[in-house]
Amino acid sequence: MSEASPDPASIGPFSVVRKLGEGAMGVVFEGYDHKLERKVALKLVRKKLLHEAAVRERMTREAQAMARLSNPHVVHVYQVGEHDGGIYVAMEYVEGETLSEWLKSATRPWQLILRTVCDAGRGLAAAHSAGLVHRDFKPENVLVDASGRARVLDFGLVQSEGAADEQAERAGPGASLEHELAVTNAGAASPQVTQATAAATEPLERSNALRWSTRLTQMGNVLGTPAYMSPEQHFGRPAGPTSDQFSFSITLYEALYGVRPFNGESWAAIRTQVQDGLVPPPPLESPVPRRLFKVLQRGLALEPEARWPSLAAMIAALEHDPWRAPLRVAAVAGLIGVASVASYAMAKSQAEDEQRCAGEAGQITGVWDPARESAVARAFDATHLPYAADTAARVKLRLDTYSRAWLDARRKACEEQVRTHSTRLMDLRIACLDRRKARLAALVDVFAAADKGVVENAVQAAAALPSLRACSDTDDLLAVSQPDDPEVAQRVAALQGQLARADALDNTARYAEGLQLVSEVRREAASLGYAPLKAEAALSDGRLKMAAVGGAEAEAALAEAVRLGIANDLYAVAAEAAIIRLYIVGNDLGRPLEAEAGALFVEALVQRARGDDQLTALFHNNLGTIHDDAGKDVEVARRDYEAALTALRRREGAHPLEAIIQHNLGIMYTNHARLEAARDHFEHARELFTSILGAAHPLNAHPLTGLGDIEVRRGAYAEAMPSYLQSIALIESTYGTEHRYLIEPLVGLGKVYEHTGRSVEAEQHYAKAVRIAEKTDTRGESVADAFAGLAELAAASGSLPQARELYERAAGAFEAALGTDSAQAARAARRAGELAGAAGQGDAAREWFERVLANKPDQPGVAGERAVASLRLAQLQAERGERGARVCELARAAEDGLPKTDRLHTEAREVARRSCD
Repeated sequence: MSEASPDPASIGPFSVVRKLGEGAMGVVFEGYDHKLERKVALKLVRKKLLHEAAVRERMTREAQAMARLSNPHVVHVYQVGEHDGGIYVAMEYVEGETLSEWLKSATRPWQLILRTVCDAGRGLAAAHSAGLVHRDFKPENVLVDASGRARVLDFGLVQSEGAADEQAERAGPGASLEHELAVTNAGAASPQVTQATAAATEPLERSNALRWSTRLTQMGNVLGTPAYMSPEQHFGRPAGPTSDQFSFSITLYEALYGVRPFNGESWAAIRTQVQDGLVPPPPLESPVPRRLFKVLQRGLALEPEARWPSLAAMIAALEHDPWRAPLRVAAVAGLIGVASVASYAMAKSQAEDEQRCAGEAGQITGVWDPARESAVARAFDATHLPYAADTAARVKLRLDTYSRAWLDARRKACEEQVRTHSTRLMDLRIACLDRRKARLAALVDVFAAADKGVVENAVQAAAALPSLRACSDTDDLLAVSQPDDPEVAQRVAALQGQLARADALDNTARYAEGLQLVSEVRREAASLGYAPLKAEAALSDGRLKMAAVGGAEAEAALAEAVRLGIANDLYAVAAEAAIIRLYIVGNDLGRPLEAEAGALFVEALVQRARGDDQLTALFHNNLGTIHDDAGKDVEVARRDYEAALTALRRREGAHPLEAIIQHNLGIMYTNHARLEAARDHFEHARELFTSILGAAHPLNAHPLTGLGDIEVRRGAYAEAMPSYLQSIALIESTYGTEHRYLIEPLVGLGKVYEHTGRSVEAEQHYAKAVRIAEKTDTRGESVADAFAGLAELAAASGSLPQARELYERAAGAFEAALGTDSAQAARAARRAGELAGAAGQGDAAREWFERVLANKPDQPGVAGERAVASLRLAQLQAERGERGARVCELARAAEDGLPKTDRLHTEAREVARRSCD
C-alpha cells in the first residue's frame, strides 16, 4: 500500500468505515463484518515491509497463532488474509483507551490499578500457556474499555516460544534484515542501520496510537520497546515468558508508583540501569503495600531463573493478601514509662486494625462493582437474546447478594482476627473467603465476555457460587494442611485461581475451554504433589467431563477425587464427586444396581460434609432419577425427590435445581401414567423456571413439552398444540431452528397432526425431527417415535416398502433407548415382520417375529405384541406347509394372549384348530 493510496472501500470480506490511525507498520481502520453484524479493527500492513517472503510468512503465521488464542483479556484476532499485495488482520473492535491514558485520565485507587494490570497479565499468561511470547508488553499495548476490562493487544512481536527461526536469526548478522523501522516524532518511519547504535542515544518516545509494534519479530536480535525490555532483549539473548514477566513488572511498577524503575533518558542509560539489577524502592508516601514491591522486585530480577516461575504465579503472589501480624508490645514489668509507651502503642495498633476492618469494602472493588456490572450488562445485551436484559438483572441481584454477604463475612473475620491477634484459624478463614472471592471474580470475567451459552446459564452459574458458610466451619478449616513452602503455597493459590475459572466455564457451558484449563492444572498439581489441590482439580475435571464427554472418563476423574478427598479430609470435595459419580454409574454407564448399592456410602459422605443443603439436594435428585430409570416403585423415587426439595427450601432464595426436580417429578409421573400428578409438577416447574430465570428463558420449553405430552396421552390433541408451539418458539429464539431440543416438541406436534387427520403436517414435523437427530447425532425415545410416526403415515398411504424400512429403524431406535423388552420396540418389530411377510419375504418376517417373542412377557404392553407375533409366525409357517408342535404352540399362545373380542383371536383359534389336531 503506497502512502498516496486512497483508503480502500473494503478489506477482505469487511467493509471499511473510517481510518483510526496510521504508524510505521501500516494503517488501522474501523471495519464492519456484515455477516456477523459486528465492528472489527482492520490492521493493514504496509507492503514495503513485506518485500521478503520470510517476513510475510512469519507475520501471517503469528497472526494465525493469535487467532487460536481465546481469552477475555486478549484482543481477539478473527482472521488474517491478504489485500492488494499486503497483509491484513481483522481483530476485535474495542472502544477504550490505552493503559497509559487510563492512568492519566483519573486518580484511581491502587487496588483497582492492581486488578486492571493483573487482568492484562492474565491475557499475557494465556498467551504463554499457548506457547506464545509477546516480547513488547507495555502500557500502550494494553487497552482498557469503558467497563474497566483490560485487554492485551498489538502482538506484532509475538513468537512461538523457542521457535526455530528465532534461533536461526541469532546465528549471525546475516540472518537478520539490514534495516529496522522506528517511529519518529512525526509518526513517519525512518530506516536505521542498527538499533544498538542509532537508537541508543536518541530520547525515548512513547506513542499512544493503536498500531502494530514498530519492529517485526525477525528484524534483528533486539526486539521490543527499550523502556520496557527485559535484559535478554537488551543484550540479544533469547526471549521467553520470563521476558514478558520483566516487561509486565515494569508496567505494573510504573502504574502503581507513577515512575518506571529504569527511567534513563536514552537506551544506553536504561541498559546500564537494567544491567546493574538495582530496583529502586517505591516513594515513601506511596499507599501501596510494601509486599507488592517485593513481588515486583523478584519479577525484575536480572537473571530469568531468579524471577517467578510463571506470570500466573506472579499474579497469584500479587493478589495474595497475607494478614500482617498486629503490633505486639513486649511486657516490661516495673517501669511506668515503658508501660505508658506500651499502652499507647497498643491503642495505636487497635486503631489501625479497626481502620483496616472498616476498609474491607474495598476488597470487592474490581470484582463486582458498578463498572463490572456495566460490562456484564453490555456483554449480555450484545448476544441479542430476547431474555438477555432480564437475565442480566437477575444475575445482578444474585451477585449483589453474594458480594454483600462476602463483605460481611470478611469484615467479621477481620474483626475476629483483631480480637484474637491473628490466630491460624482466622488466617485460614480469610484465605477461604479469598478463594470464594476468586470464584466470584472468575465468574464475572466469564460474564463480561459472554456469548449466548453463557447468558443461558448465567443465573444457574450465579446460584452455584460456593457457600460462604463453609469458611466458618472450624473443623474443616483446620483439617486441611497447608503447604509449608511459601513458593509452593503461592503456586497452589495461582492454580486454585485457574480452577475457579474452570468451574466458571463449566457452569456456563463452555466445556472445551474448561477442560483444557483443568487439564493443565491437573498436570501442575501432580508435579507439586499437594494432595488437596489434586483432589479439587480431579473434581473439576470430572464435572466438566460429565457434561462434555460423560461415561468412563468422567467416572475415573471423579473416583480419583473421592479417593483424594477422603484421604485428605476434604469431605465436601469427596461428597460432591461421589454424588456426580453416582449419577454417571447409574445412568450414563447403565449400572443402576451398583449405584443403588453405593448410595449409603455417598449419603454418609454428604453427612460428613456437614449436611450441606445443596449437596443433599443434588444427592437425592440423582438418586431419585436412578430409582425412576431403574423402574422402581414410584414412591421410592418420590421420597428422594421430596428430600431434595426439602433441602433446597432450607436455603435462602429460589434455586434453579428446585425447578429441575419438579420437572423430573413430572417425567416420573408421566412414565407411570399418573397424568394429573404429572401435570401439577410440570406446571410447578414452569412457574419456578419463570420466576427464577424469566418467562423467555429456553428452560421453560421443557415443562411446556411435558404438558403437551400429557394432553397427547389423554387424547386431547387440540389442547396439546399450544404447549408444543410455545416450546418450539422458546427453543428457536435461543438455539435456532436445528437444535436437538426441538426433537421432542416436533414429535409431539407430529402426533397431534397425525391424530387430527393432518397427515402432511404430521410427516413434515416427524421428518424435521429425524433430520435434526441425524445432524446432531441425537438418539432417544423421541427419535424412535418420529420413525414410528413416519412408518405409520407411509403404511397408511400405501408406501409399504418405505413403511417397512421406517419400522425397522424405529425398532432399533426403541431398543437402543428403552431396551429390547420395551412394548414400543416390540410393536415396531412386529409391524416390520408383517410388512416383510406381505412382501413375500418369509425369512425376514420370521426373524422379526422371533425377535418379538424373545422379549420378556412380564413387561408392560409386551404380552399383547407377543400374542400377535405368535399368530403371524404361526400363520407364516402354516402357509409354508409346516405343521407340528411348533405351529400349534404358537397358535395356542396367540389364542390365550388375545382378547376374545378381537378378530385376531378368531384367526388364532382357527390356526390352532387346523394345526393341533
